Parts: sequence; C-alpha cells; structure tokens
Amino acid sequence: MRLIIATLVALSISVSTFAKTGSDLDEKTVKIEKVGDKKVQLKFLAVPSGKVLLRIKDENSSVIFKDIISSDKLFAKKYDLSALADGEYNFEVFTPEQGTIQNKDLFVGATAAKADFFTKVKVLDDNNIAFLVKSSGESRKFVRILDQGNVIFEQEIAGNKFGKVFKFEKVASLDNLVFEVRNEEGQGKYISAL
Repeated sequence: MRLIIATLVALSISVSTFAKTGSDLDEKTVKIEKVGDKKVQLKFLAVPSGKVLLRIKDENSSVIFKDIISSDKLFAKKYDLSALADGEYNFEVFTPEQGTIQNKDLFVGATAAKADFFTKVKVLDDNNIAFLVKSSGESRKFVRILDQGNVIFEQEIAGNKFGKVFKFEKVASLDNLVFEVRNEEGQGKYISAL
C-alpha cells in the first residue's frame, strides 16, 4: 500500500512539474524575426519542455520545410531561406504540449526594400497606433494590418499620402501587430508596431 501511495505522489509531482514547464511557453517567449532579406531567426526565451517543430508553408499552405528541435535550454536558431522565391511565407512553431504557440506570416526576399514609399508606425499609448505612408507617386497602394498572422484591417489607398490613428481594443498585444504596405507591382514593406 505504501508503494502505491508513494508512486501516486511521485506521479502527481512529476505531472505538475511537467505542466508548469509547458505553460511557460507563449507567443512572448517564442519569437520569429527577420534578420535579413532571406534570413529568419527563431528565438526561445524559455526552456521548451519537449521537442519543438518549426514548419514553413508557402502561399498554398503546403509545408515546404520543417525542422524538429530538441533543446533543454534557451536557444536561437537562424534559417537561410535564399533558396526560396521572394514572397510571403507562413512560419508556425508547434510543441506537443502547447500546440501552435507562434504563427506568423513574413515576406521573404529583397523586393520589400525596393518600394517607392516611406512608412512610419508610432505607438501613442497602450491602445492607439499612428500609421503614416508617403509615396513619390500617385499609384495605388494596399495597406494591411496583421495580428499574429491574421488580417484585421485591409484597405486600398490612392494618392501620395495616407495617415490614420488605429485604436486596438481586442488584440492581445501590440507586439504582435505587423503593418504591411504594398504597391500594385507587389513590392512592399513590413513594419512591426514595436
């Protein structure tokens, strides 16, 4: 009987420890960032409790690359994507314990830097962000705001100036917001809110 009780106590302690370690991972401790035109870095700012899966998907949601990472410490890993065509790709980080903990769309390639416009994002307070676009021509442009890879605002603009203050009440964090501006040729810029 003592053996059964000791086994149950040990099992409950290990399960609670495992659950605590797993719950430490969220979108603030797992980051995917561009570090060059065709280079992306995956950062873990907390210790993963098991294997981590990174999947890169193309515009058709087909998995074109996956990496399984086993680590018992904080880590950062860079990916050279120079073999990929310029375009938008989805980066998904998954662990068996938490499921998908980061899902982000990023533009891969140098065409983003060739756009003929200037953009600026300024955080005014905890809920308001000012966004400005100035261009050298009158061509149409397309503005999108993404929250964790999901489009929450989209608008076509004409003229050489666009400015607006956005109020965000239903987003988890301004850290996850990405502002995108593209011209008719598809050239664009991505700007993080913070």
